[in-house]
Parts: sequence; C-alpha cells; structure tokens
Amino acid sequence: MQWVDPFAHSAATDRGRRVLWGRLAEGVVRVGQRLAVFPGGEPVHVVEVLSPTREPLAQSRSTTAGVVLDREVDISRGDWLLAAAPSAEAAPPAWAPVHECRATLAWMDTEPLQPGRSYWALHGHRWVKARVRQLHHRLDIRSLQPEAADTLAANALGEVTLQFQQPLPLAPYAQSRSLGALILVDTARHSTAAAALVC
Repeated sequence: MQWVDPFAHSAATDRGRRVLWGRLAEGVVRVGQRLAVFPGGEPVHVVEVLSPTREPLAQSRSTTAGVVLDREVDISRGDWLLAAAPSAEAAPPAWAPVHECRATLAWMDTEPLQPGRSYWALHGHRWVKARVRQLHHRLDIRSLQPEAADTLAANALGEVTLQFQQPLPLAPYAQSRSLGALILVDTARHSTAAAALVC
C-alpha cells in the first residue's frame, strides 16, 4: 500500500471510507474479490476498484489502482493486500508470514557481508530489520556450484538464512517475483548492500 486518501462518498455505510492506492504487483484485483490485510490479518472484500484517474472499474490489471474495501480496517503505507483463500476449506494462499527464510544474495556492498549483523530489509514498501543469521555457502559465479565461505565480497553470490524482526509475507521467488524479492540496506551508511531472492 503506497497511499491512503478519503473516499468521496464517505457517508456510505456499506463500505470503507478510504481509497487504498498502490501498485498491483501481480495478478488482477476485481470487485467482490476476497483479500487478506497484512500484517493485520483481517479478511476483507473489494467493493470498488478505481483507475489512476478515479474511474470505476470491474477489475484492474494496471500497475496502479485504488481499492475501496467493504469496511474500515487498520491499514497504512507499507502494508499489503494479498490474495486469500476463497473459503476455509480451500487451499491456503501461496504466501506465508514468516520470521525467517533462506535466500540467495547478490552482494553489492564494498564492505563484505558480516554474518550476524543487522540490516534494513525492504520488501515491497515495507521496511523491517533483518539479520543474516547464517551464511551457508558462496556460489561459484561460473558454475553456480556451492563452495565454503565465511563472508561475501562485492559481486559475490551466496545462500544465507535471513531472520526478520517482524514477519513478512514471503513466497519463493520462482513462484512470485514480488513476494520473493528483497533489498538489504546498510543501517549506518544507508547504502544498498544486497539483493535477495527467497529460495
């Protein structure tokens, strides 16, 4: 979620009183669709979809869209609206809220990776503190075969376990490019340290 603003028909009681604007990371958002708010966890339904020029739509595949939900919920910039299972008996959604994940890092910082150190992680528009709990191995750039390592230098690839201060809705990158990608930022210098792809 990138922006929240008051809805023109705020007197209506059958819907929320705000338009939730954001980038549609993947898929389609449509009227009547069941979603889940993250991190709040509340199930909601879409009652209106708006184009960037505020025209009502039945559905949108556009990269930017506004949605009005069936009621007011606690949601703000950086939160996610995610596809939810249509019923309790249906298969669970593709994403899961986790405090830890295994990821492949492309290390970009001139300072080497220090396992155990904390970084800022950017996931969508949400910032959380993250710690590189373990470096499992470095990947040989030519063969992509694992090799033993205790750090990663600039331009190196490696597989690590990341631990997050707050849960994130993650999915493997091969399954979802939006939910499976993160950026790590140095907390002191505010420079981009690494790109991370969830395994």
